[in-house]
Amino acid sequence: MAPGMLAIKSARAVTAGYGSQGAPFGRLVPTEELVESIAPKRPSKELGGFAVDLSHGFLREKLGIGSVATTHHTDHLTAQALAGGFPRSLFNPDVEAMMIQALRLALDDDAPAANARQEGGTGTLAGHIHVSWSSDDRQLFALAEARRDVGWHTPGLTSLHIPSGCAGLFEALKYAHYLLHHAEARNDKSARVFVTASNDLSAIAHTRTPYPAPQNEDLDQWLFPAIFGEGAGALVIGRPDPRGGDWVIEDWGAEAVTDDWRVSMPPDPDSPHMVIRARGVGTTYRTHVPLAAHRGLAALGHSSFGELHRLCLHESNPRMLAETVAGLPAPDHTVHSISATTGTLAGVSVFTLLDEALHTHRTTPHANNTLVCALIGDVGNSVSAGHLALRYNHPTT
Repeated sequence: MAPGMLAIKSARAVTAGYGSQGAPFGRLVPTEELVESIAPKRPSKELGGFAVDLSHGFLREKLGIGSVATTHHTDHLTAQALAGGFPRSLFNPDVEAMMIQALRLALDDDAPAANARQEGGTGTLAGHIHVSWSSDDRQLFALAEARRDVGWHTPGLTSLHIPSGCAGLFEALKYAHYLLHHAEARNDKSARVFVTASNDLSAIAHTRTPYPAPQNEDLDQWLFPAIFGEGAGALVIGRPDPRGGDWVIEDWGAEAVTDDWRVSMPPDPDSPHMVIRARGVGTTYRTHVPLAAHRGLAALGHSSFGELHRLCLHESNPRMLAETVAGLPAPDHTVHSISATTGTLAGVSVFTLLDEALHTHRTTPHANNTLVCALIGDVGNSVSAGHLALRYNHPTT
């Protein structure tokens, strides 16, 4: 993609139980509550000895996460699982409601799009791309319902679901570029593409119950139910406006991470639906995220991370994030993080980071006008790491 072909017009995120926007949809479940139900153990160092429960203090320090954002729906399913049931859910109404809210907020922030979607407007909605690691039979219908709810729906609109996690935005941008430059929308310079994302844990709520030995002695088995939170995000994407007022994507790129496969999906329906190789995650994050951050910095012509308004690093784990920031090095004020409060939000993470970055840029006098995002995670059936380099295009009078 040629530089400057896409621009982010707005970015918003809603996280369960977090802030005024997310409070209606869930709560922040303390880590102590989660690990108490999972009951992870440490194998005895003595030959033939019994495994012992890990202390809550050790677990909280190890994870670096104080609470996890959980929707009311998933909370209810978890309670059923703890009571001895085996709940299954193919649809989470709280996640859909958060996605609608995020999309509405993003459109409200994009004044030209808000005007175009009004009755009689001339703007073109070129497509809707959704990123999430899970899907169900309602997913595409839910996307259409979201567009109707915000008042900008076109019958027969191209609507895509990309089955990806933490780095799925890279794939979404490829489709957005095609829809804006090679489809019918190429004739409308004010055309928009919606990119939404969600992280829904209702399908794995049953894994937040005590594990049979020796599974609860395996870090890879019990870790992921205790670190992931639920949220939704929305971006409005268009072509750069010559009058300014948007964030131009000056450069972006991603490459496959081939040195470790970090995520597996066991075929056994009675086992967790996702197993994260925790030590592999740490290794690949510490190796590839700094490289991606430096590529983004170089693409903007900067020599120091202090020249950025924000450095948006994927929030896989707050402890790894802090180590990476110190090693780059990047000034603390350029890096925003909420994962210690909400847990990691997978593909929604970059939406929360961009939401904060764009908001603080609007409200900070003399703010620097560049951003870099460095992401790593699964994209389809592989793990990728990459960067986004953005520059604010000041409005002209």
